[in-house]
Amino acid sequence: MSRLRLIGLKSDKNKIMNELIKSGSFEAIHGAPSRDAAVSRSHLDKAVGKQAKVSFAIEYLTACINEYKILKEKNDAAVKKGTAQPIRQAAIDSPRKQIGRAIIGFDDFYDVAAKEYELISVCDELEKLNFARLENKSETAKLRQKIRALQPYEKFPLPLGVLSDGANVSVTLWSHSADITPEFGELGVYYENYGTERGTLICVICRIADKDKLAALMGGAGFTQCQLRGDVTAARSLADYRESEKRLREKDGNDMYAVLEYAKYLSDLKVLYDVIGQDIEKSVAELNFVSTSGTFVAEGWVPRDYADKLIERVKSKTEKIVAYTEDPRDGDDVPTLLVSKKIMKPYEDVTDMYSVPSYREIDPNPFMAVFFFIFFGIMIGDAGYGLILSLAALLILKFVKLEKGTARLLALVGMGGVSAIIWGVLFGGIFSIEGIPALWFNPINEPLMMLGVSIILGAVQLLTGYALSSARKFRDGKPLDAILDSIFIFILFIALAFMALDMLLDVSAPLMTVGLILLGVALLGILCTAGRHNKGILSKIMGGFSGLYGLVNLLSDLLSYARLFGLGLASGAIGLAFNTLGSMFFGIPVAGYVLGIIILIPLHAFNIGIGVLGAYVHNARLQFLEFYGKFYDGGGRKFTPLGEKTKYVRFS
Repeated sequence: MSRLRLIGLKSDKNKIMNELIKSGSFEAIHGAPSRDAAVSRSHLDKAVGKQAKVSFAIEYLTACINEYKILKEKNDAAVKKGTAQPIRQAAIDSPRKQIGRAIIGFDDFYDVAAKEYELISVCDELEKLNFARLENKSETAKLRQKIRALQPYEKFPLPLGVLSDGANVSVTLWSHSADITPEFGELGVYYENYGTERGTLICVICRIADKDKLAALMGGAGFTQCQLRGDVTAARSLADYRESEKRLREKDGNDMYAVLEYAKYLSDLKVLYDVIGQDIEKSVAELNFVSTSGTFVAEGWVPRDYADKLIERVKSKTEKIVAYTEDPRDGDDVPTLLVSKKIMKPYEDVTDMYSVPSYREIDPNPFMAVFFFIFFGIMIGDAGYGLILSLAALLILKFVKLEKGTARLLALVGMGGVSAIIWGVLFGGIFSIEGIPALWFNPINEPLMMLGVSIILGAVQLLTGYALSSARKFRDGKPLDAILDSIFIFILFIALAFMALDMLLDVSAPLMTVGLILLGVALLGILCTAGRHNKGILSKIMGGFSGLYGLVNLLSDLLSYARLFGLGLASGAIGLAFNTLGSMFFGIPVAGYVLGIIILIPLHAFNIGIGVLGAYVHNARLQFLEFYGKFYDGGGRKFTPLGEKTKYVRFS
C-alpha cells in the first residue's frame, strides 16, 4: 500500500471525491477534524436523515407488495373454488430474480442521483399513506373491540337503555358462553331467555331488595352482567359498527393500492439509498480532511501498483491539484490488501473468518489453501459426489450473476469437488457403490489405514506451521528463536515416524533404536531451551518442564486430524446404507428400479449436503486452531475503499 496525499481546491472537491470513489481504490485516512467540521457535520446529519427516509420507503413499499401478493394468492384460490370475486389487479412488476445486489453502471447511478428530489417526494407520499393506514388500523381495532363487546347481546330486542333500576324493580341482562338456564330457587324473578349461537342471554327482572342476591346467584353460575347502555338495540349498534368497519377495510384497501402505485419507483429508491450512502461516506471522510478557506488536503491508502494511475485519473478531471505518494510509516494503521491469483481468492474468505492478515505479516492463504483443498476432498471421499459439486458450481458460476462472496464460496465448494473426485478414485468411492476397485485402498475395508493417512497429513500440516513460524522469526531478526523453537519439534516427529515404521514394517534395520535416540534428543532439547527467555535458573528450569508439558497440546492437535478419518468414513458408510435401502426395491421388475432411484436421489442429496457442511466447518476448524495457532497472528484490517459499502447495488 502507498499513502496518497492530494491537495486541491474546494471548488473541485466534489468531482475529485467522485473520481476517487469510482476508482474503487482509495481508503481515506482519518486525521484531525477539518476546520469546516461543523458545516460537514450538518450536511452529514441531513444525509443520514434522508437515507433513513428512503430506507423506510423501501421497506414499507416492499412490505405492501408482499401483502398484496399474499392477498392475491388467497383470492385466486378462493376464485377457483367459486367463493369470491377477483380483486383489483395492482400495477406491480414481477421483478427478475437475482442473487445479491443489482449490478449497474456509474451512469445509471448518477441518473438516479439526479432524480433525488422526485424520489424524496415519493418517500414523503409513502410516509403519509403509511400514517393514514396506521390510523385506519387503529380505528378498525377500536371498532372490533366494540363489536366483540356487543356481540353477546345481539339478540336482545330492546334498547340497552332499558337496563336500569327503578323504584321497585331492577332490570338486568346476563350472558353465558354455554347454553344453560340458572336455578333461581325461591328468589322471585321474571326472566326471558333469548337463545343465541354463542350461548345464553337472559333478561331478569327482580325486586330492588333482591338485586344483590340475584347478582351473587348469577355470578356464581358463571354469568356476566351487561354494563353497556344506549338508545338503540345492540343489533342496530352492531350493524352500524360493521358498516363502519367495512368502510375502513375498503379505505385501507384503496390506500394499499395507492401505495402500490409507487412500486415502479422501488428499484430507483434502492439505488438512491446507496447514492446517499456514498454521500455519507464522502462526508465522513471529509470531516477529517485538513482544509483552508479555499483548499483541502485528502489523505488515504491506495494499492501501490495503482497509485500512479489513480493520480492520472484525478488529474484528468482537474489540473489544479498536487498529488504524491509515500511508503507507510512505522505506527501507521495500514490496511491489508491481499493480491492473489484468481484460484486463491475463495480461500481468502476462510482466513478472513479467522482474522485478516496484518499488513506486515506473511499471507497464509497459499499454504492453507493446499491443505484445505486436500482435507475437503478426503472428508467427502466420493468421486460421484465430487463430480456433482464441481459441475453444479461450474454451471451456476457461468450462468448466474452472484455477489463476490457467494461466488467465491461456490468456487471453493467446486474446487473441493475436484479434490473429492481425486480421493474418490483413490478410495474406490463412486456414490458408495460396492465392488468398485480402489486405486489405493477402501477406507471402509481398511479403517486403520485411513486413520494413519489422516494423522500423517495432520503431521505434515503441523510441521508446515512450525516451519512458517521459523521463517517469520528469521525475517524478524531472531535466528536463534527460529531454530530452537522448531528444530526439536521436527526431531520429535522424525523420531515418532521411525518408531511407527518399526512397528509397521518387518525390517532388520534398527528403526526403533534410532527413533528412541531421536526422541530423547528432542525431549532433552525442549527441556533445555523452552525456558531460555525466563529470568533466573529456577524459572528457566520450570519453563523447560512447561515446554515438555506443552507436548500434550501438540499431541491433542495431532489427534484432531482424526476427524478426517471420521468424516470420510461416515460419508461412505451413510451412502452405503442408503444404497442398501434403495436396492431393496430393485427386485421388483422395472417399477422397482424407478422407485429405488426416486428414493436414492434425495437420500444421496442429503448425504452430499451434510458432507459439504461437515467438510467446510471441520476443515476450517483444523486451519484455525491447529494450523494457524502455530505461526499466524492476524489482527489486520481489510482494505475498504470509498464507495464499496453499498447495500442494494454494485458497479459493473
